[in-house]
Amino acid sequence: MVGVPAQPPAVGIVTDYTDPDTSKLVRALTSAYTDLPTRDFQCGYACSDHASWHEAGVRSAIPFESQFIDYNTNIHSARDTLNTVDFAHLLNYVRIALGFVVEVAGTELHETLQQKASESMHSHYKLVNRLVYGILTVPAEGNTYLRHLNIVSRDGFAHAISRLKLLATAHRFARVRPEVRSQLFWLLSELVKVGVHGVDQVVLALTRQVRSGDVTQGNVKLCWLMVRFVRANYAWLSTFPVLVATTVYMLGRLALDHSRIPDLRAAECELATRLLRERFHECCMIGRDLVRMLQDVARIPVFHNLWQDILQRPQSLSPPFAGIGQLLRTPTPPMFLANRITYEMETRLRFILESLPATSYSRNLMWFVQRYLSTPESESLFSDLIRYIIGVFHPSNAVLASNVVPRYVFLGGLLRFIRLPVVAANAKLALFYDWLFYDPKSDTIMNIEPGVLIIVQSVDKYTFMTASFIEFLTYESDAYSPELAAAIRGSIGLAMQDAVEKGVIPSIMPIYEHPRIEVDIRQNLHHLFPQLVPPVPEPAPSEASADDAEPAKDNDVMPLDSADMLPPAAVDSELAPEPPKPAVELPLPIAKPQSIQTVSAAFKTSIALDPVSRMFQEEIGITDFDLAPEGPADSINTNGISDTTEEDGAPEDVALVASAEPLPEISVERALEDMSLWLFGSTLQTFVDSVAAAEPDVKQIGGSVKEIVYMFVQSEASISAIARILASIFSDSLDMEDVETNAELAAAGESGDGLEHDLLHYILIAAADYVHTTDMTNSARRVLQLLVQLTEAKVDVGFRWLLHSIVNTGKPVQYARYVEQYVEGTLQAALVRDLGMLQEQFPGLFYTVLPQIYAAFPDAFLGCRGIVKSMVALIDQPQVYRLSTLIARGQCNYSDIGKPR
Repeated sequence: MVGVPAQPPAVGIVTDYTDPDTSKLVRALTSAYTDLPTRDFQCGYACSDHASWHEAGVRSAIPFESQFIDYNTNIHSARDTLNTVDFAHLLNYVRIALGFVVEVAGTELHETLQQKASESMHSHYKLVNRLVYGILTVPAEGNTYLRHLNIVSRDGFAHAISRLKLLATAHRFARVRPEVRSQLFWLLSELVKVGVHGVDQVVLALTRQVRSGDVTQGNVKLCWLMVRFVRANYAWLSTFPVLVATTVYMLGRLALDHSRIPDLRAAECELATRLLRERFHECCMIGRDLVRMLQDVARIPVFHNLWQDILQRPQSLSPPFAGIGQLLRTPTPPMFLANRITYEMETRLRFILESLPATSYSRNLMWFVQRYLSTPESESLFSDLIRYIIGVFHPSNAVLASNVVPRYVFLGGLLRFIRLPVVAANAKLALFYDWLFYDPKSDTIMNIEPGVLIIVQSVDKYTFMTASFIEFLTYESDAYSPELAAAIRGSIGLAMQDAVEKGVIPSIMPIYEHPRIEVDIRQNLHHLFPQLVPPVPEPAPSEASADDAEPAKDNDVMPLDSADMLPPAAVDSELAPEPPKPAVELPLPIAKPQSIQTVSAAFKTSIALDPVSRMFQEEIGITDFDLAPEGPADSINTNGISDTTEEDGAPEDVALVASAEPLPEISVERALEDMSLWLFGSTLQTFVDSVAAAEPDVKQIGGSVKEIVYMFVQSEASISAIARILASIFSDSLDMEDVETNAELAAAGESGDGLEHDLLHYILIAAADYVHTTDMTNSARRVLQLLVQLTEAKVDVGFRWLLHSIVNTGKPVQYARYVEQYVEGTLQAALVRDLGMLQEQFPGLFYTVLPQIYAAFPDAFLGCRGIVKSMVALIDQPQVYRLSTLIARGQCNYSDIGKPR
């Protein structure tokens, strides 16, 4: 009945004793699954089994081998054998049967799904969740699940879009499997085709998940997915102005990171410039940060041509566009500044800025930098982070009134980790960018406040940082855009005046009148803020000439005053990385700045920051100096001084090794149970409990510390047990003291309550009572071994004992005896380590006491590159050049440091 076709072949559809709807389905199946036409006909009687089913009330239909019931004369006879069957024709009926099974089963499934989705909104949401999950995790069934989703959705895919947005904003999106990401973009493209509302919001969220400064395989694949999605849905994307602008800003920033992935960079640049040229009016909503983005990529040829059109033919891009000044006067909305920070970064950042006090934020900052900013490629992210903190995170009044770390303190700590001068210059520009075009009617004072405070609050302790920022602003006011120089100077002055009027600071006269601020900086202040500070008086003829500079202050580095010795590539001072310490003030090691004329001359031959010439330098940014090579963060050489010498292939210095009795890894509780501590009775337990108190009295505990050291020296108590107990107080409750501030107060004649000491201070006082200039006694040896074991327990004993021996007691031999307790330690290696720690934590004090340390150990200084490296770590490239020249001429030695010229 299905194997002998008539001519021409067709599928006969019996119309009597059958169900019309089922017959209609068979016709559709024949059309969908075969190439044969259908022909309706009637048997005139119950010609087959379908009639019995029909009479029993079951819907039935019959596809016949031809349109003639009596065409096959062999039917139901002995002649009806296989050799009469046309199997090619028979195959069509197999296809119809399978299609019937699939379609009827699918129809029944759809009816079941619709019934389930209609029970309640909760059932609908659960069903949609499962279908979305299936689409994302089972790519082979994605089309099937999407058809089901289309059938059961009762809200226009609103709940499905909300689930996709939840995934797109997930903090751990970077850990999502690659196949799930691919399916996500496929699903979004399919939803775009059917015009689902809200897809643009999901794509906006995904643009933030494409991380800047990250060239790992996973992030690069995500970049490709985004590029392909934009290409495939370009016409759709062009209908959403905010998405157009966000995509342009994202692609422009990412192009900086992909210089070593030419195909990806070319695709990003092509899409970004196409959107800019075709949708420039929408892109103008980005504002002034669009100019900053274009400055960074303008040396790429395709962007170079666009940049020239913006500068010279602005109306060719958009008739209403009046020129680059229009962009610069438009503040960038926070949503664009936040786009380059992932949701995970934002959460970590806000936790620090909203929850942590200024005395304990640095540990989290160190973690943040190691997590997100530890690779050479990630250095472009510094500017984006600064722009986020400046323009997006505006703390509430409750946060401002609390002890939570202020934004300017966090920014100062962040700047310390910048390694390259080009990155440092870009970071400063990001910090003060809104100053250059400030208008109280359109800009907010909250974008100005961090820069104001970082300048003003640093003047007492970190004068060079204040001077550096003032010089930077002075230079930018003239060089950023010469045609707009007058307007930029006016905006900078207006920004500071607005900060004073709104109570951010009372006045900038404390900077102007500060004794450590030099005359040229005062002149710069008047140049920038003539309405806030008076002009600098002209020096009397009898006063000393410029060559007779005043003696260097306590925190000055070596004075280098000859501008003609500057190398042609001298550029902004490099910010050496160093671990932050918990302090409200900003320990930002910025070298003493040169005059603005010197800096300007240096910039003219290297990296100009105006929006035209800055773009067209070589990719590396510096032509005459080789910057630090790419590699792990801890291997980057920040000042051009090699860690090893190539002469004879020998290492530069011999590192200190562990002592003969390393500090065992035991708990304080175990240490208290040591049998050798019987002599102390309950003293040690009382001491530990007092340290753990909610508000410990440091002076009272300090007296207990001295008593414990005295008892230890006079007994045979275990060195390791006492060291473990004492070391615990530095890792738990009590912070280390600000040695630099105490030194300054002591130098000013203050004592007693004016000095705030930590417990290590009392340990050193007690130890110094036993270490004399005469022969080593057993008591001296024990107390020095205690100091050594504290050093091994990561307590900063070395440089503190060095300072105590040189400055407090005036007995350098005490430090030398301490070094002798190392099995293979050398005085030179110890000085390299301890001077390095002193320089990292207290740079001003480092340069103050360095002449005294040199006078105490002149032989150890000679030929020691490690000490030289610490000396020049905070000096910018011009000063290093000048220093090397003086040394080569034999006109400089260590004892000249800190002395007037």
